[in-house]
Amino acid sequence: MFEGFCLDRRRGGLFRLDATGGATPVAIGSRALDVLDLLLSRPGELLSKQAIMQAVWPGMVVEENLSVQIAALRRVLDDGRTDHSCIQTAAGRGYRFVAPVTRKQRDGPPPANQPAPTSPDATRLQSEEAPPYGRRVPPRYRMTAALAAACILVVGAVMALAWSGGWIGAGKAPPRLSIAVLPFQDVDDDPTNDHLADAITDDLTTELSRFRGTWVIARESAYTYKDKATDVRQIGRELGVRYVLEGSVRQIGATLRVNVQLVSTETGAHLWSDRFDEDIGQLAAGQQQIVARMHDTIGLSLVQIESARSLRERPTNPDAFDLILRARSMNQTPPTPQRKKEMLALYERALLLDPQSAEAMAMVAYLLTELADGWGSSEDMRRAGRLLEQARALEPRSPLVLNNAVYWLRTVGRCAEVIEAAEQAIRIDPNQMRTYTGVYNELALCKTRVGHAEEDLALQALADQLNPRSPSKFIRYRRMGFAALMLGRDQDAIAFLQRSLALHAEDPIHRWTYRNLAAAYARTGQTDEARRSLAAADRLWPYFTVRGVFPEELSSPVYAQQIRNYQAALRLAGARDHADEDADFGVPADGLLRSEIAGRTPTEAPGVMTIRTAELVALLSNIRPLVIDTVSNSWRRSIPGAVGLRFSGLGGSLADEAQERLRQKMTELTGSDLNRPIAAVGWNSECFDGRNLALRLAALGYTRVYWYRGGREAWEVAELPETELALQEW
Repeated sequence: MFEGFCLDRRRGGLFRLDATGGATPVAIGSRALDVLDLLLSRPGELLSKQAIMQAVWPGMVVEENLSVQIAALRRVLDDGRTDHSCIQTAAGRGYRFVAPVTRKQRDGPPPANQPAPTSPDATRLQSEEAPPYGRRVPPRYRMTAALAAACILVVGAVMALAWSGGWIGAGKAPPRLSIAVLPFQDVDDDPTNDHLADAITDDLTTELSRFRGTWVIARESAYTYKDKATDVRQIGRELGVRYVLEGSVRQIGATLRVNVQLVSTETGAHLWSDRFDEDIGQLAAGQQQIVARMHDTIGLSLVQIESARSLRERPTNPDAFDLILRARSMNQTPPTPQRKKEMLALYERALLLDPQSAEAMAMVAYLLTELADGWGSSEDMRRAGRLLEQARALEPRSPLVLNNAVYWLRTVGRCAEVIEAAEQAIRIDPNQMRTYTGVYNELALCKTRVGHAEEDLALQALADQLNPRSPSKFIRYRRMGFAALMLGRDQDAIAFLQRSLALHAEDPIHRWTYRNLAAAYARTGQTDEARRSLAAADRLWPYFTVRGVFPEELSSPVYAQQIRNYQAALRLAGARDHADEDADFGVPADGLLRSEIAGRTPTEAPGVMTIRTAELVALLSNIRPLVIDTVSNSWRRSIPGAVGLRFSGLGGSLADEAQERLRQKMTELTGSDLNRPIAAVGWNSECFDGRNLALRLAALGYTRVYWYRGGREAWEVAELPETELALQEW
C-alpha cells in the first residue's frame, strides 16, 4: 500500500482506498501496472530505463515509450498532489518510487512456532500490516472488504470476457507502434538473394527500432516464423504486436525488386504496400538505399495510421502519446503557419499531460522558434532555450532533441555553437541523424555564414540523399540556391531556386526564393525575369529594403563581401534601397507591443516623443541622450555612443520576463534616474523594434523617451557617422 492506493495484481490490479478503507478499482493499462509493480518492489531505489524495459518488455527492441507509461502512472497517482511526484525522474538515468510503501501479509494463520503478537507494539504492528480484507478486520471495514471483493470479481469477469472476445492478445493489449519484421522471402529461390533477403530484414529491424516511439520485436523472435505459413493474427497474439511487416526479394534483369506490405494483426488487413527497385550492379549501396527508403516510408505510414486510429478511438480524451502522434502526422505535410500553430497546440497539450516528455519539450521549443521566424517575443525564445536544456538533460543522445537544439542555436545567431553541436550530434550516431537531417541543414547554413558556402552545398546534397522524401525539401533547395548565389554560381542558383518553387510554391518563405532569383537573373542579364521575380517577392513581403540585408555572422570577411555583392545584384534587379523615414500609413497610435518584424507602423506612440534624423542629431549635440540600439539588421555599427541590447525590440507584453530584465539593465545604465533622456533606435520606419523598445522604456517609468522612427537605416542614408556598436548582455 502507498498513499491511498493498494496494488494487488492477483486480485485485479490497482485500487484507490477511501477514508474508511473502501477500495475502488483504478482503470490503468497493463503495461503501466507492470512498471508500477517493478518500482514498488524496489522503493527508493533508482532503476535505470534499460533495467525497467528489460523487465517489463523482454525480447523487444523498444524506444522512448517508457515515458508514456510513467506519465500514465503520474496522472493517476499524483492526482491532487501539490508537491513533487511520487515517481522521481533522475535525468538521463532512470526512475525511483519515493512515496512510503507498506507491504501487506496475505490471509492465513501466523507462521509455525510463532505465537500471535500480544504486546501493544506487536498489536499495533499487526494492525498496520494486516490487509483490509484479512484476519481480524474491524467491523467498520467488513462492508468495505465486501465491496472491494465485488469490484475484484467484476474486474475479473471483464478481463475474462475481453480474453474470450479477442480484445486482448496474449493477455495484454499490444503497444500502439508495435511491429514485427517477418523474414523477407526470396521469390527466386536463389541462395544469393536469400542471403540478401535476410540482410534486408535485419537492417530494417534495426532501422525501425530507431524510429521514435516504436516497439520492434527482436530479430530472434521474428525469425521463428521463417518459412512458416502462420496467420498474422496468431503472430500478433503470440508476439504482442499490432502490426507485422512482410516482404519479398526478387531479381528482374539488372534490377533488384523488393515488395513490402504492412499488415494489421488485429484484422489481417493490408494497410500499406510499396515496391522498391535498385540497380543490382550497386548491390551494397542499393541495399542501403532500399532500407533507408523503406524505413522512412514505413515510419510515416505507421504514424498516419495510428494518428487516425487515435482520433477514431479517443477523440475527446487523448493521452500525451495520442497528441504527439497527431502532431507528427501533421508534420508529414508541407508546413504552413497555421499548421505549425496547430502542431504547437497539440505538443503543448501533450507536455501538460506528460511534463517529462523530451519529445514534447523539443517540439514545443522548435515550433516556438519556427513561428517566431527569428522575431518572436523574447520570452518565447528564452522558453524555447530552457525547454531544450531540459530535454537534453533527459535524453542527451536523442536525435530529435539535438536537431532542434541546433536549429534554435542557429536562429539566435550562435553559428560557432551550431557547428560544434551539429558535428557532435553526427558523431554520436550518424545513422540516427539520417532521419533528422535538420542538423545537416543548419550546419550547412552556418558554413555559408562563416565563409564556406561550398561546404554548405555538399552538406545539403548529403541531407537530400539521406532524407529524399522530406516535406521540407523545398527549403533545402532554397538554401542551396542561396549558397550557390554567394559563390557566384548564378545558373546553379537559378536551378536550385526554381526546383524549390516547383516543390511547394505557396509558402510565404518564398519571398526570399523570389528575391534570390531576382539577384541571380539580374547578374546573368535576364532583366525581365529579375523584375518578375522581384514583383512576386514584394507581393509576399512589401517591407524589404536592400540596406536591410546583413551578414548574420560577422566573423568572416569572405561572407561579408558576398553579402555586399548580393546587395549590388538586388539593386541591379531594381529592389528598393531603403524605407521612407516620413512614411505615414494612417495607423492610429496605440500602446501595444508588436511581435511581427515589420508592417505599417504608426507615426506616434503613447508616452514617448517621435523624432526625425535632424532632431536626433540636435539631441546628441545638446542633451546627450543614452542611445539604445535593438541590434536589428546590424553590421555591428551604429550611432556614436549607442549601447546594443540585442532582442530588446522583440514583442511580448509589458508584464513579461523581458520587461523585468530590461528594468534591471536600465537601472544599471541610468543609475535609477528616470528623468535620463533615452533614444530608442531600431532598424527603419517600417519595423516595430524601435517602437517596441520605446514603449517598454515608457512603461518602466522613464519620462524622456525618444523614438527615432527612421532608425539606423535613415541614419545611414543621411551618411552620418557611425561607430562600433557596444553590445551588452541583459
